[in-house]
Amino acid sequence: MLTTVNALIIEDDTSSVTLLKEFLKDFPYIELLGEAFNIKDAETLINANPNVDLIFMDIDLKGTNALDLMKFVDPQTKVLFITAYPDFAVKAFEYNTIDYIVKPISRDRLKKAISRLGVFENADENDFEEKSAKHSSKFGIDNMVLMNIDNELKFIKIKDINYIEAKGNYTYVALNDGKSFTTYGLIKLWEDKLPQDDFFRVHRSTIVNLHNVLKIERGTYDTGVLYLNGVDQPFEVSRNYFSIIKNKFKLTSTL
Repeated sequence: MLTTVNALIIEDDTSSVTLLKEFLKDFPYIELLGEAFNIKDAETLINANPNVDLIFMDIDLKGTNALDLMKFVDPQTKVLFITAYPDFAVKAFEYNTIDYIVKPISRDRLKKAISRLGVFENADENDFEEKSAKHSSKFGIDNMVLMNIDNELKFIKIKDINYIEAKGNYTYVALNDGKSFTTYGLIKLWEDKLPQDDFFRVHRSTIVNLHNVLKIERGTYDTGVLYLNGVDQPFEVSRNYFSIIKNKFKLTSTL
């Protein structure tokens, strides 16, 4: 059993599109929904397919930077950049990028990139479900994640994250050492990946590292106030999340 991956191609070079489509024959579970060869048509195509799983995207579209299209792309849509321009790699990884391939593309290089989708060939249903679950598992507290910090790709440990705040389609990530950065993507993406025993969402816009919690006090109207190590201002704990905290960690009714 295979999961269908709905995909778009955004590329201004017809020969590159032809080659990519030829290579994609090796991946029958990838279904192409459309192609665009310029920035205007690409915007229309993306808006017409808001829930697409994957976009193959060139950086340069007839002299226009395709990264301008990312504001139209759903944060959960994965993007595979295939381009002749290596200079945009750091910027590209601010988005939900699975890989950045510098042309010329090869069959093996494409296969390596697509393997990051977590879709498996030649597997029975149970084997596929088991592997898919493994692929989509949460980060471990000691896992490393590659992030764009000050225009450089850097590895950080999950345990070094102090808190995360939603900023529209972006998230603000504060580290234990006081450093911070902003990255593209909804806070829900972080919530789904972070280990639940170590991180907790205390508000629709805030996730905190539980290891850094100093104290929690009762607020007004069954809300809470949480104090985090290294942060001067306390965080609001909304009513629903405050109730979950009390039940999850068996806090007494005195709170």
